[in-house]
Amino acid sequence: MKIGIISSAYPDFEDDPHGIFVHRLMREIVKKGHEVHVLAPYTGGETEYTLQGVQVQRFHYFYPQRFEKLSGRAGMIDNVKEGFLVKIQVLTFLFFNVVHSLLKLRKMDVIHVQWPIPNGLGGIFLKKIYGIPYINTIHGEEVHLSKRYHLLFALRWLVNNSSKTITNSTATRKFCLEAGLDGDKIEVIPFGVDTDFFRPLEVYKDKNIFQILSVGYLIERKGFEYIIRAMPQVLDEHANARLKIVGSGPLESELKELIYELELGDEVEIVNNISDDELLMVYNSADLFVLSSIVDSQGNTEGLGVVLLEAMACGLPVMGSNVGGIPDIITNNEIGVLVEEKDVHGISEAIKKLIKDKELRTILSKNGFNLVKHNFNWETIAKRYIEVFEDLI
Repeated sequence: MKIGIISSAYPDFEDDPHGIFVHRLMREIVKKGHEVHVLAPYTGGETEYTLQGVQVQRFHYFYPQRFEKLSGRAGMIDNVKEGFLVKIQVLTFLFFNVVHSLLKLRKMDVIHVQWPIPNGLGGIFLKKIYGIPYINTIHGEEVHLSKRYHLLFALRWLVNNSSKTITNSTATRKFCLEAGLDGDKIEVIPFGVDTDFFRPLEVYKDKNIFQILSVGYLIERKGFEYIIRAMPQVLDEHANARLKIVGSGPLESELKELIYELELGDEVEIVNNISDDELLMVYNSADLFVLSSIVDSQGNTEGLGVVLLEAMACGLPVMGSNVGGIPDIITNNEIGVLVEEKDVHGISEAIKKLIKDKELRTILSKNGFNLVKHNFNWETIAKRYIEVFEDLI
């Protein structure tokens, strides 16, 4: 089976985090003997390459090419705010997306569109002209963006004309139904984790330190501000607690300034630009993983929380906000601990409880590990996608 992927984010190399979860799914599908061709916008690297068996082609969407800014690594949502020239590129992106889809993917058996806004037009044209069935995967941002920019009519058209739509969580599916999308076509298939790679390891841990870890892109909806603000209360009772945030992004300077203002320079650090191998060691060196995501000022929130799955696969007890798709993963006090978003006191109290209660941490670690191993490994997720593809052709 030849599968064409249209995505606005895809990694340039193995450790590149830009759209890495899309690549991990496609890599697993290739392992099953299928042929995968990815079409994605140019981000500064090679225009044609093969990444772990997945064939990738990049397209330019604006000329002169040196002014292309829309598909940069900060993400289109943030990049489009950079000025009038970038806003114009939304239109040229849509045009060249369709043109290159028709040129490069017309011999595929099925088309899989990641983020129907802005990538769904290519799938629509391939279906109308060549009769190729296409499915969408909705990650959540598309629904919020469509509401904000009064584009729900476009999202409904793109989704309701598809053969099938996948959402990454029940929360995202709910957002879709509230937006008037065709519920009969919507199925929930979460993203997964490479449980062969992310796994428990015997590593050195400083017995005198309780290491708290959080990982993600440094943007508002990840809620890093709130776990940082919770740390002084945690330290009042547990002076040996430390917080490590792994990630980069537009809020890095702001978060570092907050750390300085709260005089947490010795207890909280932000680390970025690490490889997957280094990240694996960081997970295994920690004692607790926290994802304090929020519903941000634009209405966006966590679609699922893949970093939670990675942490659980490494045997870490986890804690997350009760927003978006996080409750799809965490059953409170069974798989992990749920706290309310932006509740600094609640976050600090939950962390203090987990620091004190080693037995609870052990139970959460075991239950979380078993859940990910059986329900969220990429092999299981890939099989579910392949079944969807095969039902359409």
